Amino acid sequence: MSTRDLLNMALRNLLKRKLRTFLTVLGVVIGTASIVVMVSIGIGMNESFARQLEDWGSLQVINVFSPNGGGGNYYAMEEESTSTQSNNGKESKLDAAAVESFRQLGGVEAVSPMKEIYMMLGSGKYAADASIIGLDPGTMEAMGYKIESGRALSEEDVKAIVVGGGVEFYDPKLNWEMRMNSEPPELELIGEKIEVTYDWSYGTRYADKSIKSNKFEVVGTMPEDGSNGWSVIMPLKEVEKLEKAEKEWEKKMRGSSNGSNQKQSNEYEQVLVKVDDIKNVQAVQQQIKDMGYRASSLSDELDAMKETTKMLRMVLGAIGAISLVVAAIGITNTMVMAIYERTREIGIMKVIGASLRDIKLLFLTEAAFIGFAGGVLGIVVSFATSKLVNFAAMQQGSDMTSSIPLWLYLGSIGFATVIGVLSGYLPAKRAMKLSALSAIKTE
Repeated sequence: MSTRDLLNMALRNLLKRKLRTFLTVLGVVIGTASIVVMVSIGIGMNESFARQLEDWGSLQVINVFSPNGGGGNYYAMEEESTSTQSNNGKESKLDAAAVESFRQLGGVEAVSPMKEIYMMLGSGKYAADASIIGLDPGTMEAMGYKIESGRALSEEDVKAIVVGGGVEFYDPKLNWEMRMNSEPPELELIGEKIEVTYDWSYGTRYADKSIKSNKFEVVGTMPEDGSNGWSVIMPLKEVEKLEKAEKEWEKKMRGSSNGSNQKQSNEYEQVLVKVDDIKNVQAVQQQIKDMGYRASSLSDELDAMKETTKMLRMVLGAIGAISLVVAAIGITNTMVMAIYERTREIGIMKVIGASLRDIKLLFLTEAAFIGFAGGVLGIVVSFATSKLVNFAAMQQGSDMTSSIPLWLYLGSIGFATVIGVLSGYLPAKRAMKLSALSAIKTE
């Protein structure tokens, strides 16, 4: 029997009992749609977690801290038991040599030391206090800092900064209560030169006139939301100059040196390491830990979130799987009933020369058609249901959505087809074993 004849005969047999075939296919549709929607909700949860964490920084950036220093930021800190020595027994220093060693690791895209200080910004009669983050300017975009307007820092930038949209300017001559009751001014900062100073009395009558003015051009702004909305990004060398000038000013004001507890100038408190692919983050992070440094990343938080919801995702998948098992039982029942109704037909096929293989393939093909049709219609229903779930979530302001990737669409069709074939296997074997003479005599 040719493949074409086999397919035509299988379709004709299914269409003879339209209602029964429809109900069987409907069971597969419900089962397929259930498992796809349930799995898609689990996938949507993971994507939602990733989006939430990306507001706080790049998932591909690893924060490396000095093993002997305090150091820390919004990333999850490692346990205190983390080793502070490298494998060769030497103390690990977070210096220029360490930065270069990080660059040599496989999968590393960019590396930059990071320094954070707090200073005042001045624009005309207005002032603002902000966190100043120093980076190698050419790595700003690679480290995941998002630009709302203007541009990011480049390698050529020296006296340039990028200001977060959440940095609020105010009139320093007003008292605290008046500032709270007044609207912050709307300043067009891009292209303007603003002052950066460690004089916390800037703009008032108590301002220290001896402090040298440091002006920087604003080349871009960052979104207000996220962890960097209240920060200012500046070239690392300029931050180091400002920090040094501030310490000298403090020394002068105190009249004595008190810098014995400060870190040496050739060591960093923190280094950012950008990995080329999120799949490589954990491997690179472990290599850095093995070198004796403390390291953490937002991917740690993402993994923890996924682990927390792992059981929920398994339950959702099991609910959908139960529906598909019920559909498989329906396919088996349909095929068994078809054998009873077509016993005489099977006997005639054997008598006129149909092989046992042809009979087996005929029933398996019918079962595969049911599974395939149910799978195709199931993903259509899944798509519509996913859109409905996402619309309802959007109306309620929820970030938890349903997400169906292409592999899930294709996999569900293939899985439903396989379920159909497996469900039709035993009935097909039963049809093969029927005696030709007994089958012909059957009324």
